Amino acid sequence: MYQKKQLGMAVAASALLLGGQVHAETREVTSLRGADFQLEEVLVTARKKVENLQAVPISIDVFSAAMLDEKAINTLEGVAKYSTSLTFNQGVLPNDTRPVIRGMNITRGRPNVGILVDGIDISSETLTVAGGGATLNVGLLDLERIEVIKGPQTVTYGRSAFSGAVNYVTKRPVSDKGVYGYIEGETDEHGYWQGLGNVSFGITDNLAMGITLLKSDFDGHYENPNTGGDLGGAEQDGAAIALSFIGENDFSAYFRGEYSDDKYTPRAVVGRQSLSNVSDPGDIYLLGSLEEGARSLAIPGGAFGFPESTQAECDAGKPFSYVAAFEPPVCASMLVGDVADVKEKDIDQSADPRTGKDFKGTKVENTRLTLELDWQIGEVQVVSLSGYTDNDTSVSEDFDLTNFESEQFESGVPGFGTAQFIPWYIGPSDANYSQYGASTDSQTSFSYDQYSQEFRFTGVIGNLEWMADVLYWKEDMDAVMNQQWWLREGSDVDYTNSTVSVFQFPFLCTVPGDPTTCAGFDGVNTGPVPLPIPLNRDTEHWSGALSFVYNFGDALRVTAEGRYVDETIDYEGLPLDVQLNGFYGIDYFDPDTGVFGDPVMQKETVDETEFVPRYSVDWQATDDIFAYASVGKGFKPGGIATTDGNGDIRSGHYEPETLWTYEIGAKTDLLGNRLRLNGAIFYNDYTDQQVPFFVTNAFNVTNVSVTNAGESEVYGAEIEAIYRPSANWTFMAGYTHVETEYNDFNISDVGTPGTYDKVLSGNADGDFSGKSFPNTPEDVAMASIRYDGQFSGGVNYFTELFANYQSKQYLDAGNLSYLGDTTLVDFSAGISSEHWQVTAYVNNITDEDDVQSGLGNVSYGML
Repeated sequence: MYQKKQLGMAVAASALLLGGQVHAETREVTSLRGADFQLEEVLVTARKKVENLQAVPISIDVFSAAMLDEKAINTLEGVAKYSTSLTFNQGVLPNDTRPVIRGMNITRGRPNVGILVDGIDISSETLTVAGGGATLNVGLLDLERIEVIKGPQTVTYGRSAFSGAVNYVTKRPVSDKGVYGYIEGETDEHGYWQGLGNVSFGITDNLAMGITLLKSDFDGHYENPNTGGDLGGAEQDGAAIALSFIGENDFSAYFRGEYSDDKYTPRAVVGRQSLSNVSDPGDIYLLGSLEEGARSLAIPGGAFGFPESTQAECDAGKPFSYVAAFEPPVCASMLVGDVADVKEKDIDQSADPRTGKDFKGTKVENTRLTLELDWQIGEVQVVSLSGYTDNDTSVSEDFDLTNFESEQFESGVPGFGTAQFIPWYIGPSDANYSQYGASTDSQTSFSYDQYSQEFRFTGVIGNLEWMADVLYWKEDMDAVMNQQWWLREGSDVDYTNSTVSVFQFPFLCTVPGDPTTCAGFDGVNTGPVPLPIPLNRDTEHWSGALSFVYNFGDALRVTAEGRYVDETIDYEGLPLDVQLNGFYGIDYFDPDTGVFGDPVMQKETVDETEFVPRYSVDWQATDDIFAYASVGKGFKPGGIATTDGNGDIRSGHYEPETLWTYEIGAKTDLLGNRLRLNGAIFYNDYTDQQVPFFVTNAFNVTNVSVTNAGESEVYGAEIEAIYRPSANWTFMAGYTHVETEYNDFNISDVGTPGTYDKVLSGNADGDFSGKSFPNTPEDVAMASIRYDGQFSGGVNYFTELFANYQSKQYLDAGNLSYLGDTTLVDFSAGISSEHWQVTAYVNNITDEDDVQSGLGNVSYGML
């Protein structure tokens, strides 16, 4: 997968709107300064109450509104750039988002990181690919700050924060400031521009309103060499309204509504193949050839009745010759080593054959409403949090990411005439021997509604702080998977149909090699043929939590809390398969009745209950030193695989995940609050991790399903430092190191290992024990040097140099291929006064162009 190169120059500017009253409130770019250039206090609401960051027994990264403006952070990927504990990967489709905290990678199942707005869970999980499904337009939120909360937060947030959470905290309008606001514009050399405006004003002494408008457009950094169309472009429109009421009788209310309409052109992605379709001269079987970075690896245990080959035999022979030539060696092609060196010229996405132009890309229409009510009733605070989200998403992209033509031998070629070469059992006689493979697209639509209602009660009795919480969360998601497969250009239709009838469906055919005698098989698709497969999932979550914090004097504090979770997931699916019933054109075959017929919707339900505790002790050793230790449990429900290219939900059940995290940390403000040094060490005991594995059905078709890795572990440490030696200079550094390992992940425990699992694991059992997680760099570091100053006229200025480093990350569970380490260096500078600011930045000044995000995937180009 290709990550866009961010080399460019951009300028952002904002100014106040001056109304009936003029106020000197700006969205500050310059850092806030405490007395004697001390570091300022940071307040967070990560535990759903306002606390000083340096006195919370949880590791948290905080991004202020000033930093978000200055860094032009408008995506979760942008947030991850400035947090060493948060990494971000984009999956196979745009709605397959995979944020990772502390190496707790997600390859299947619900995302491990909860996404929240003002403490309300808006996380989702797509149906047809792994990863998250909710799209968040960060630029529209008018943010006060972003909090990255590390470690299991199921107790606090209820359902999705298995390994941590990202909480977006919006800015609330204030009634006593008259009319105030800002206009902000941003542009860069690649044609990107964004306009953002906000106005806030008091309606009454108690009620204030804020209105935000957003519009942006971007053609993308790249063009598709095959079409000339833009890749990676985006067009965004949105509006938001906020109402804040502060009553006189210990009551407040905050309502926020937003609407966004976003359109994205197809992404700039390279599908790196292990096997090229271009065969070596004299290769009569048209087996193709190894791509750069690929190797022919022995299949452990052998295949097709042939014994296991040696690696020397595979190096000297051709991969997959045992399939076409029915002779050893028994080898398969795999990408090995660093595969990050791809360029724009390697983009090879095909056009939509129906239009001759690029696929439409992704369209997201999203409406979100939230309401917070806060009462102080005697000694008890009561908070109600209500949320509603309505989302419609459609995705149209080239799924196989390739545009090559299959090779074939034509009749009349000396020595290789059709009648001479094609085996007797394959006909007709005028067919041309050829490779065959599929062109694939993704035409998928999603529609979902989320409802959330939480009631929280808090109070204090002497030295005891208590909290009780009840949460109801519901999501109804309906999807239509319309992935279409058709025969790749260059493949001979007659030869392909004959071959398929012999090898895939011999029990359907009365005459081997003659597809006209095959019941239910009329030949492969030669162009896109719609095959809409509905998939629905309804999730209902109930949970209740209790928390008790006891203060032993002013320095020592103990916390015990827990949440009981009850979650029901209802699935519906139409048991059609995009390859069998789409590409091959096979009529639906009911395995229960043993006859062909019309499929009917299937229904399955998964019920999960779990108690999730968390315990911590913290000690304010001095005014400047705070230490804590904690142990907490994370829980993620099981489910049914819906990422395997079909709507059959009778199989593919997987178990829930559990996580125990042990953490010790310290937070310090030293040198008169000029040096902030925070750090933590952690250990994660991970059980039943939801992972993909390869399965082969009765028609000898291989696809990906979901199983559980019995035991895994993640451990590591993180440290961050901010040092301000003077009023002008600020130095920042952060570093996170994680070690990941599958302790017990053996495919033979759940079924017969397929070819790919054998080759990836390096053994016939498909045993991945001892391997590291994919898509998880061991080391992430960042550092910045910043200078703030002021001109004689009162205009402030700053310059900053920032660098981010990531070590290599594996792309597969067998650790065969990986993306090498990368370093990005950015420079920014800005000036500001009381009512305006201008910031210029250059991202990636060293022109780093290696891929930074990717994942392993099955290639369907050659079958």
